[in-house]
Amino acid sequence: MNPFDAFILGLVQGITEWLPISSSGHLVIVQTALNMDPTKNVLFDVIVHLGTLLAVCVYFSKELGRIIISMLSRKANRDPQMEKLRTLGFLLLLGTIPAGLAGVFLESSIENLFTGRVVALGLVANGFLLLGYVKFGSNGTRKDARLVDAIIIGLFQAFAIIPGISRSGSTIGSGMLRGLERETAAVFAFLLAVPTLVGAVAFGALTLPDTNLDLVSALTGLVVSFAVGLMSIPYLFKIIKKGKFWVFGVYCIAAGALAAVFLF
Repeated sequence: MNPFDAFILGLVQGITEWLPISSSGHLVIVQTALNMDPTKNVLFDVIVHLGTLLAVCVYFSKELGRIIISMLSRKANRDPQMEKLRTLGFLLLLGTIPAGLAGVFLESSIENLFTGRVVALGLVANGFLLLGYVKFGSNGTRKDARLVDAIIIGLFQAFAIIPGISRSGSTIGSGMLRGLERETAAVFAFLLAVPTLVGAVAFGALTLPDTNLDLVSALTGLVVSFAVGLMSIPYLFKIIKKGKFWVFGVYCIAAGALAAVFLF
């Protein structure tokens, strides 16, 4: 991989990680278009995911800091707001468990899913799921997540381990189906991404074999995915506020169909 390829893939990761259109699926599509073997670039994928992880940590740094402080504070020092944040923190950890278990125990099976056919089908399925979330979950009004919400959203996140199925789309959409207000569902989904991606990046770094990925390409992918990811988060919130979530569903159906016809 050369630095130009790394720049393109970092750009793709930065845009697609937070928009509900599947970063893993788009990375497979772009690598295929560039005559690259996606199965040979798993370490690079981990690096660009680290970039988008850093982006969400920076964007939600205040919220994450308050949650961590609340979880570590003694009960006598916690006010009602801190208790609320402490509960949220434990719900986020609970919601991470399904995806973590799936990643550990289904690792070899998941690797076999990174094929063009699976990605194309996954994108089309993701598009219809997004349209379903909009149709059946757009009228939620709740501002706080509950225990059952965390479990269900976590299960949807584990399902999104399939390439082509969006993690952010699955978590935001399932939150909407649970009756959460759209922006509340989005914030919970983004915060849930932090422990999930921390675990995924750490697991990948410890288990992946050494590769010949050069330092310049790795840093290029990391920096670009971080910068673009940081810019794409507020864009998604604007789309959600406008009630245009369905646009991503239409895009995914079209992208999956085109990928199936022209690339795979």
